[in-house]
Amino acid sequence: MNRWIKARRRSAAALLTLAGMALAGCASGPVATVGDPKHRPGILVSVGDDCNTPDGVRLDPRTGSIIVACPNFNDKQHVGKLMKITKGNKWEFFSDFPKHPDTGYACPMGMDFGPDGHLYVADNQYFYDKDHKSRLIRIKCDKDGKALGSEVVVEGFKLANAVMWKGDAVFVTDTFFDLADKPGASGAYRITLDEMNKGIVKLARKGQPDPHLILECRTDPVNAPHRKGELAGADGCTFDKDGNFYTGNFGDGTMYKVAFNADGTVKSKGVFVRSPKLTCVDGIFYDAKRNRIYVADSERNAIQVVEMDGKVWTLWENGDTDGADGLLDQPCEPALRGDELIVVNFDMPFPGLKNTKFDKPYTICVIKLD
Repeated sequence: MNRWIKARRRSAAALLTLAGMALAGCASGPVATVGDPKHRPGILVSVGDDCNTPDGVRLDPRTGSIIVACPNFNDKQHVGKLMKITKGNKWEFFSDFPKHPDTGYACPMGMDFGPDGHLYVADNQYFYDKDHKSRLIRIKCDKDGKALGSEVVVEGFKLANAVMWKGDAVFVTDTFFDLADKPGASGAYRITLDEMNKGIVKLARKGQPDPHLILECRTDPVNAPHRKGELAGADGCTFDKDGNFYTGNFGDGTMYKVAFNADGTVKSKGVFVRSPKLTCVDGIFYDAKRNRIYVADSERNAIQVVEMDGKVWTLWENGDTDGADGLLDQPCEPALRGDELIVVNFDMPFPGLKNTKFDKPYTICVIKLD
């Protein structure tokens, strides 16, 4: 009888251990997931040590290749650069990225192709120097999409993050303003191609008026109590089919919408979505075919969907994993390639995120859409 009781206890303990592994999402055991199995992510490419912190992605409309930014924050011995995934899913070099003369680091993040055919890339120097060192870099490209060199076009960001073009203007988010009288302030800027072609645009220091600033928002850590003190703000950005601009807040998950007049001036701006289902917004991407926005939720290892009526639901979420199973490992940026959602895994843990450590492999995932 005693042996039977002890055996039952051992069995129960084993079951509890397995359950705990599933809930914790251990890389060596089962990983708890949410979402339809048909949307389970898989590895598109697994990359080497020299691209240990992939971040921004953008589809080159001329070649069909996906350009990938690699700032390499996790392992700084490797210089930041731009890579590409070909239409046949081969991982290839695309371009060097200029080091900042003061910090010595190259930190490419969000990016987008402009109407002139060149690639515009956020250079995030915030992790090395917080004093307005971040920039927007133009990677000059020929008609076939080959990179030819680079030049600085905008200076004065703190944490230059997401980049997207609309018409003749580029929009760039800045995640930290670091203002003592406005804790949690961040925002988004609009700069025209004509301005940049006339010379380097120098933004005003934070707290001073700047005509390029189209949106200022504030992170409220109360909205994410388990990440109290997180003041990271405006992160990803995208546009809907009507030309409205959207950005999301990394620290508290609020999404904002800006509408414009015909001349590019701001018509209206305000909160688009504030939901308990969405407490962290990293990169975002609008799907015109399905009329919805995909959100890389770094906190939950998830891709959330925001419908244009404000409804929020989960496309896929999984527990903590090293990514070897093809699952999400702190996703930071989604982008569309046909009916495939390409998702980059940043894998750089911050307090309060599900992802607990930086580890191999370094992956970019793909989710098949309906």
